[in-house]
Amino acid sequence: MGKPAETDRRHLKSLSHSFTLDFVVVCHGKIEAQKTMKIVQQIMAKLRLQLHPTKTRLVNLKQEGFEFLGFHFQKVVAKKSGKLVPLMWPGRKAMKTVRSQIRQLTDRSSLGVSMSEIVNKLNPVIRGWRNYFDIGHSMRQLRTLDRYVWFRLWKSATARHGFRGYLTLPEFKTWFTRSGVECFYLPGICVRTL
Repeated sequence: MGKPAETDRRHLKSLSHSFTLDFVVVCHGKIEAQKTMKIVQQIMAKLRLQLHPTKTRLVNLKQEGFEFLGFHFQKVVAKKSGKLVPLMWPGRKAMKTVRSQIRQLTDRSSLGVSMSEIVNKLNPVIRGWRNYFDIGHSMRQLRTLDRYVWFRLWKSATARHGFRGYLTLPEFKTWFTRSGVECFYLPGICVRTL
């Protein structure tokens, strides 16, 4: 075999510089966390990698949380036991992203699309998001998103030509229950909060 082409070398070289590793290290206290941070930095240096300065930080979960892979992690006081327990729920950035997707599917540019088509486009977004975030303590966020979907579909329905002034709230509620739109929160399936 001959030498690889120059473009192949450049491609391989560019691939060798695009490596990302996300991880979380949990420690019992600040001193242990600082020691662990030094060890991780030494290991990364041996691998010729470096920690991202804005993404790398020490967090006290009793006082603040952190976001990782779309979830917000934090310790909160449990209502029943009064003890601090670690919880996770959809993070702010993930909530903002899914609201943006819903808004995009139901905005004024979709007035030429039938409501059933909008529902058919919304359902995979809802299903995928629900399947990813149904672990943890997501009930409050999932219910908030259900209300948001209802509101966006109501706005879309009332903005349509022919509906203005003719669509009543009871008629919309009837349509909504029959439309087949899926819910983010499914009682008995999605995990409940403490």
